[in-house]
Amino acid sequence: MSELHHRHRCLTLLISGMMLATASVSAQPAQPPVVPCVPVQLPPQIDGHLDDPVWRNGAWISDFRQSVPHYNEPATETTAVMFAFDQENIYVAVRCDDRHPERIVATKLRHRDDPERDDHVKVIFDTYRDQLRGTIFIVNPLGAKEEGQVNGYHNYNYDWNDVWDVAAVITDRGWQAEFRIPLRVLRFNRAEQQVWGVNVQRDIRHKNEDVFLVPPEPPYDISSLNYAALLEGMTGLRPLRNLQLKPYGLIGQKYAIDTDKTEWEADAGVDIKYSVTSDLTLDVTTNTDFAQVEADDEQVNLSRFSLFFPEKREFFLENAQIFDFGEGGGWGMTALQPFFSRRIGLHEGETVPIHVGARLTGKLGRQDIGVLSVRTGAVDDLDLSAAFYNVIRVRRNIRGRSYIGGLITDSRRGDFHSTTLGVDGKWWWTPDLFLSGQFLTVLEDGQDEGNSHFRFDLDYTSDPFGYRLTHNEVGENFDPDLGFVRRRGFRQENVSIRRSFRPHAWGVRRVSFRGMGDWYYSKVEDRLESQSAGLQTEVDFDSGDRVEVRINRDFERLFAPFDLDENLVFPAGDYAFWAVDAEFESSSARRWGVEVGATLGQFYDGTQRRLGLELGYIFSPRFRAEAGYSNYHITADHGRIDWDLWSARAEYTHNARLSASAFFQYNSASGAATFNFRVRLIHRNDSDLFIVFDERRIKDLDRWTVEGRDWVIKLNYRFFL
Repeated sequence: MSELHHRHRCLTLLISGMMLATASVSAQPAQPPVVPCVPVQLPPQIDGHLDDPVWRNGAWISDFRQSVPHYNEPATETTAVMFAFDQENIYVAVRCDDRHPERIVATKLRHRDDPERDDHVKVIFDTYRDQLRGTIFIVNPLGAKEEGQVNGYHNYNYDWNDVWDVAAVITDRGWQAEFRIPLRVLRFNRAEQQVWGVNVQRDIRHKNEDVFLVPPEPPYDISSLNYAALLEGMTGLRPLRNLQLKPYGLIGQKYAIDTDKTEWEADAGVDIKYSVTSDLTLDVTTNTDFAQVEADDEQVNLSRFSLFFPEKREFFLENAQIFDFGEGGGWGMTALQPFFSRRIGLHEGETVPIHVGARLTGKLGRQDIGVLSVRTGAVDDLDLSAAFYNVIRVRRNIRGRSYIGGLITDSRRGDFHSTTLGVDGKWWWTPDLFLSGQFLTVLEDGQDEGNSHFRFDLDYTSDPFGYRLTHNEVGENFDPDLGFVRRRGFRQENVSIRRSFRPHAWGVRRVSFRGMGDWYYSKVEDRLESQSAGLQTEVDFDSGDRVEVRINRDFERLFAPFDLDENLVFPAGDYAFWAVDAEFESSSARRWGVEVGATLGQFYDGTQRRLGLELGYIFSPRFRAEAGYSNYHITADHGRIDWDLWSARAEYTHNARLSASAFFQYNSASGAATFNFRVRLIHRNDSDLFIVFDERRIKDLDRWTVEGRDWVIKLNYRFFL
């Protein structure tokens, strides 16, 4: 294909998309309602019983309306909410009536254990009214809680962890809850009269009905902060000092196969959190330890490119979204990230000591600010020098949810020095349509060509229609030292078009038809390298079940042999092949949970059969178990593979603060089996006691060899100063 033809096609796709967008009618959120927040003289007791004076004579709001299944129609069950405040806390009371209280789904008992799978209530505050960043609080009927941060549509961070109180009770008319949210955990300006954006969501699981104070039009959800009420009446509030000291100590044993020794270890460190201003928070960590982090999930790689493993360490997860760049939590996040925190403190699966780290996050005027600086120690066994890593992220809100931003990352290890510079932006033309772009370049000694990346996306998302156009280029030498890049040296065009229907019949809630196309052109070979075209159907049922079926045709041009495994090597050449995928996921409202997936078809010049099954059963709110199995069977004339991936998990929850879990997984592709056992006690001030045991074994010639084994007891305590 000629370069001129390529450019004409890109231009045609872009113009077509713009014409479709301008021809569509975008739903505009209605004028936001005003919700009063009343002053409190006598604070309520947080016990879930709404018999305190402030609630008995309060200004309850009960005009909740559906988002799904019937947008903007009245809720089928009565929900009422009330807000109150004093100079230290925001109080929220919610009544959730249900004509069939015996059908209330309440299975999660432990804090921060995905209470959204049950009936639940979410409260979100947009304290700056920028329609972009919010703080969300969640509770289910058993009082299990979770808190999180929102940074744009569907971009959640539930790894933020702070101290707040909530209680819930199930009654003969439904269930109800009381929240006490300290002002020190919220960021807001110093205006005498506070006006915040606020929304409240209730999920009625046995009906799969979502109702809101201000209902977002599907497919949007509570993270779409342009759908929000105005919370008014708060006067004289001042941001409170938030100084937290969280020291830890641990003791344990570790066995390593390379030394064939078991060694005792003892360590201590401290984390500090301080509100520098009402808008900026400083986090400092010294001698950081991540002993409580669960092992990575085993994955099977059937591609020619690197696998992505998500971050799980608390220090890097909290406020992590402020460092998102470009499309962040959406398209392409696992394909390219200029800042990927797993590059710090980990090297080829081994831990690198973090001596000290500091993170400053928050707002300066209309700018979101994130600064991270970490120093790691030298590791002689890994031939690693001591290193300094620095990241600066700035994003300026320019209109509603639109923004322009910049990113700098810098790595220094011995004589090595690498810097990445980037700019990005997103412009919302309507509530449904945005154009985004990003540019990155790596500055490194001896590298001055092919070290850049740029991308733009045009995205239109409404309930009946959706499309996305993407142009993406990654240089062959683009390698940010603090980033993750799945694939290099290509130019990509991507098109996705969707049409959805809501038949409201036969138990079907929504049906979507989607067409997708991907083209990758090699910048090194100057030829088409990969092409993929697919048709997909998605069916969502009123029951909460979901089915997906996809037919895909792929083309791969191998410029060099592809070693999937030592037993299966695909020679260089051109390959065209097709496959069919089908998946079923059951509703979370049932005790039984089932996920089934299958892929059948061709794979390069062979055939493939992939099967996956996950089963879970909730015996009670205290005990649940899950098991999973996947098989990957690929056969060609010149070889074959037959890989299995097994997993099992059991969880016991004594109460909201004390729990134990056991996790096992085995991957026959790598011959690795891992076992993790963890006990967690959440004690005073949401501090933790962990008891953790890990073991990893490798199977070689039908013999299991212990590769590593360790146990640790870790205790931390949170002080408020």
